[in-house]
Formats: sequence, C-alpha cells, structure tokens
Amino acid sequence: MRQPDVIRNNYLSPYANNWSFIVLTVSLSRSLIATFVLALASGLSMVVGAQTTPAGKWTAERTETGMRSLSYDATVPLLGKPTRITVSFYCDTFTSKMVHGALGFDLFVDKVAALKPFRFDDFEGPDALSNGKKLMRVSIIRPGKPTYTVNVNPSGSTPAEGNFVFGVMEVSKLAKSTPRTMLQMLADGAERFEITITDTKNPKLKLEIVVPVAGKEADFKTLMTGLK
Repeated sequence: MRQPDVIRNNYLSPYANNWSFIVLTVSLSRSLIATFVLALASGLSMVVGAQTTPAGKWTAERTETGMRSLSYDATVPLLGKPTRITVSFYCDTFTSKMVHGALGFDLFVDKVAALKPFRFDDFEGPDALSNGKKLMRVSIIRPGKPTYTVNVNPSGSTPAEGNFVFGVMEVSKLAKSTPRTMLQMLADGAERFEITITDTKNPKLKLEIVVPVAGKEADFKTLMTGLK
C-alpha cells in the first residue's frame, strides 16, 4: 500500500540543509524573513502539486447499431501499485428473435502480473473457481439516500495478453435485473461507484476501486436511452 512516511521524508529532504540559513535570517529585517518564507511555501506547493494523481477521463460512445457506452479511464492504486483501469458501462436496447441487447459494466485491469498474488485466473471462463461465490461487491453512494450495495458473481476473461476484464451483464429486455438497477442508481445523482473484488483464497486480498460519478447523472440517463 502507500508509504506516507517515505513520501514525507522525500518531501522535506530538499529543505533539510537550509536550517542554518533560517537561523541566520533571524537577525535580518522582517521583510527579508517574509520573503524567504514565501519562497519556501511556494517550493513546497510545487512538490505537492507534482505528487497529485491525475484525474480520470470519461468517454461516451455510440456504435452504428445503437449500443451506447460510458467509460472511465484512470490510473489507480491497486494492492499498493499504480494500475491503469477502465470501467465501461454500456447499454444496448436492440432486441430481435435471434439477438438480445445487453446492459451492465466491464472492469478492465492492465498488467495484472504486477498484482500477484491476486488470483485473476480463478475468475476466468465458464468453469472458473469463483463461480457461485459472489466475490465482487458493488456500492453506489448517493447523497441523502441509502447506499446501494450488492454482491455479484462477475465473469472473467483475458481480452489481451497481460490484461484482465471482470464483467457484470444481463439482457436489457428484462424489466428488473441487478445491472439495470445499478445504471438507474447512477442516473439518480450518485456520487461514487465503488468496486471491491476479493481473492478466491485470501479474503484479506482485495482489489478496491472508486469511480467518481458526481455530475454524470445526465450521461447515465443518455446511456439508457430507449430502455423500456
């Protein structure tokens, strides 16, 4: 996980040798002392700014067949390591005798080899060891309203070498389903979408992701356009 003590030491070390100078300034005028303090504060703020994690990026798309998606891409700490993830919400309302549209979300995790000992392989395929265990917990936080929390059994696959995707999906024609409820909650002024996935053998080993969704209410409503 994060190492605040190490960061704090690195944060102060550039100024560790300046204490003798600070002592000398005591005998100088107040204006010179004020100038030094201002410069020191400016330097500290630059260090803090350099350590700020970049904000995630939202992208909305629509395919030629009418399927809509809303994706959040960011680099987040997983098991103490910076990891690129994408959470892609989608809704396809097209339905025919042969084809049924779907809705839900996918969680893409990049370079999973760096996240060992988490057992991604145990979630992969129709015969996955995780089947029936509901090791993914989803929580949707809405200000002034009860938190929506549900445990689900995600599907798992490897779309590209080194990556992994967890999926939660249901056909869109169903009037009630867990993925449909999630999208409806997100379109109702939600603030955060939280995902926690527990390892199949070590309950203390978890992937924890928080997606900030405040202000995306209209985008989620658009995502569900045509949903009956």
